[in-house]
Formats: sequence, structure tokens, C-alpha cells
Amino acid sequence: MTSLFLFLMFGSLALVLLDGNWRAGLLITVVIGFLQDPIRKITPDQPSTFVGLVLIAFVLTILVIYEKKQGRIELRSMFWTVPEILEWIPIYFAVIAAQAMNSFLRFGDIQLMGLGIAFYIAPAVAIWAGYEVGCSPKALQKVIITYLSLCSLFAISAWLDFRGLDSIFFQEVGEGILITFEGFSASGVSGLWRTSEVAAWHLAAGACFSIVMAVSAQRRDTQVLLFVLAAAFAYLTIPTGRRKALVLVLVFTAFYLLLFSRRASPASRERVISSVLGGSAMAYGAYALFLITAKGDSFDRYLNRSLSAKDELFGRFQTQGIGALLRALDVSQGWGLGVGAGANLDNLKLSTSAQAARQSIQSLSYVSEGGGGRIVAELGLPGLVVGIVLAALILLTLRRNFRLLSLLEPRLAFLMLGLVAFGLANVVFFFSAAQVYSDPFILILLGICFGSFLAVPTLIARQQAQLAYLQFQPPTSSKSFPAVR
Repeated sequence: MTSLFLFLMFGSLALVLLDGNWRAGLLITVVIGFLQDPIRKITPDQPSTFVGLVLIAFVLTILVIYEKKQGRIELRSMFWTVPEILEWIPIYFAVIAAQAMNSFLRFGDIQLMGLGIAFYIAPAVAIWAGYEVGCSPKALQKVIITYLSLCSLFAISAWLDFRGLDSIFFQEVGEGILITFEGFSASGVSGLWRTSEVAAWHLAAGACFSIVMAVSAQRRDTQVLLFVLAAAFAYLTIPTGRRKALVLVLVFTAFYLLLFSRRASPASRERVISSVLGGSAMAYGAYALFLITAKGDSFDRYLNRSLSAKDELFGRFQTQGIGALLRALDVSQGWGLGVGAGANLDNLKLSTSAQAARQSIQSLSYVSEGGGGRIVAELGLPGLVVGIVLAALILLTLRRNFRLLSLLEPRLAFLMLGLVAFGLANVVFFFSAAQVYSDPFILILLGICFGSFLAVPTLIARQQAQLAYLQFQPPTSSKSFPAVR
């Protein structure tokens, strides 16, 4: 059965890519990103290599984009507003290459080294792919719609899981994650996703993307339905037991509203506010009529756990963010332990010597729980310096692109703005809890969110070129006809 599913997925991918249709290939990559989890659950031993299926599909799609571009990577167009960043990109890859060699010499495991390299390279490549998709707004919308469609189906499975439906597809991969809170202990809901942690992130992403599509939609009834869908996704993050998922939705909403208010016209703000109120009323009505009686006895306990996040948010960011980062400098002795040293291995089986080498590093699990701590532990002080410079230049790029948004058509501007707001919200959580960000599918999605915003100057240039072309076209007259010979 597993072989048949893999054949169908990658066979479909091969057919569209051989035809040069990388846009369809990207949509199939999103499908593979979802389906790899339930397929893994029904496969004997639940091989962790299945996490990389979406990465394989993505790389194949990237190769077709590269071939279509005749081997050109338009970095100058991507970073047109801040060209200084081009000088630091080779330095970044040099640091990764050096730490990859360091990892292999230290642990002697090619799997660990490959996993570590993917953690740093996949987002960079995904940003470039996101730029290419962003240059084709219709393709970008199709990617988001495909994601929301599949996320909705998986969300239904999460609800069925919470309601107690017993199925092999709803069992977490490996030992699962146990949620403990005030004497209450239970497994979080996962549905068709492999773990409750992954389910929580995708449900939060579904809520955020629904809000983005709602704000950028033209019809009010479409906006209301999308806001209701966002509320449903946010509601389902609660029984996963992962508190940060609901907080992610709230942080994204705050970012998006702040940026939206700076660029939207009064008419646009009025339309969105009325749609939010309508969507909220419908969501509350659905909750009062249907969900409140079907939520189960344990839902309130999950809800209380989610609400407790506000009391621990600052403390967690301080310990897992700043505290872990400083400790990571000490653990790595300033030079770095090599890529993959702090990776979440899931059930990946390393060699005995590699496993022993990782376990002998004191405080490694603590510092690698936060994204900043993991990066510093693996790349050391050189990686920290390069990372800070690149982060500052990227933020400057986003800021300058933000100023150009007023030149774009409003619907497209709001779409781009929402995607970058979602990416920025995830950066905050990456530094406090980085485990889920080892997932290649999540890294690819975030890369597309950031990369599409880099396409803003290119879209404006094309728009202005088209207007200039139309202005210089001679006027047509209905009285002039070609001569008949």
C-alpha cells in the first residue's frame, strides 16, 4: 500500500515536471507534504525518512525552476532594495560548509550532517522559490488555496481524533507527546498529522492563511466564510495541547493588523472590520449551537492550559531565548559543534558512536530547544556574527519593500503583507521553541512566505513597464481596416 501511494505521488510529480510545469509541481509538493504523515503511520517501523519526502519533491521542483530560468538565480532582483546582502550570502554558505565538515569529523554520521545541512539550506532555497512564486501571484494564490483545502481535511481528522474515533491514522508517530497540566494528563490531538506538535503548527498556519485570504478577498461573503474557517482552525489548536499554536495566531493577527492599518485605505479597513464582525458572529453561533455540546469533558482542561500561556510567555522567551543563547556560546566553546548537533532526531537512528558523542555534550538538549541557542551551538560565534548581519539586512529589505506596497494593487499588497507577517510571527516562536522548525515542510512554507515578499519590487517594475507600453501604443480606430489584396 505504501509503495502504491509513493508511486502515485511521485509519478504525478514526474509527469508535470517533465512537461516543465513547475507551478503544478509545487502544488503536488504541498500535497506530498501533507500525505507523507499518514502514509508514514501505516508503514512498518514508521521510518523517519518519510519526513524528507516533501524535501525531495521540492528539490525536484526547484531544479525545474532553475532549468526554466536557464541557470540564472536573480539575486539582484530579489534583493534590489538592499544589494549589500549579496556580499554576505557566500559567507553564509561558507560557514555552513565548514560546520558540515566539523559535524562529520565530530560525530562521523552522514545522516546527521545531511539533516543539519537541510536545516540551513532548505529555507534559503525556499526563499528563492518563494520569490519565483511571488512573481506569479496567481500561482501563489493557488499554493495557499491548496494548502487550506488539505489543512481543512486534516483538521476534520483532528476533530474526529478528539471525539475519540480510534484509528491507526490518528495515533502519533513513536511514543507520542503526553500533555500534563494541573493533574490532568493526556495525549494531544494529532489527527492525520504525525504528532500533536506538527498538528498544532499547521492548524495555526491554516488560521493565519485564512485571515490573509479573507483580507485580500473582494467579496464580503467570501471574507466572512474565511474568517469563520480561521476561527475553526484556531479552535482546534486547543485540544492539541500545544499552547504556542494559539499564541502564534494571536501574534500573527497583531502583526498583520499593525501592518495592514499602515497601508490600507479607510474603505478597505471598514470592509475588513465589518467582515471580521460578521465572521465572529457566525463562529460564535456555530460554537453555541453545535460545538459547545460536542466538545467533550476534557476540552475545558485543554482550554485552561492554553490560557495559561500568557503567564509563562515572557519567562520562556527569556530562558529558552536569551538564556539558551548565552549558554550555547559556552557549550560550543565559541567555534560551534557542527550542523545537526542540536537537531531533533525524532526516531532517526544514529550510529552508536554518534549518539554517544551527542549525549556527552552537556546542556545540548537545553540550548537546542530554542532556535537561537541551536544556531549558536552548531555554528558558533562566526555563525552568530553572520546571522546577525544577514538578519539586519533582511529586515531592512522587508522595511523598504513595505514602503513600496502602496504602488501595488491593494488585494495583492494585502496578500504579500499577510504572508510576511506570518513569517515574522514564526521568527518570534523559533527563538523560544525550535523543535517543530526542523520539519522540512514547515521550513519550505516559511521560505515561500518570506520569498514572495521579496518579489514586490519586481512586480512593481513589471506593472510600470506594462503601463508604459500601453501609453506608447497608437490609438486604435474602428474605421481603419487592413487592406485586402
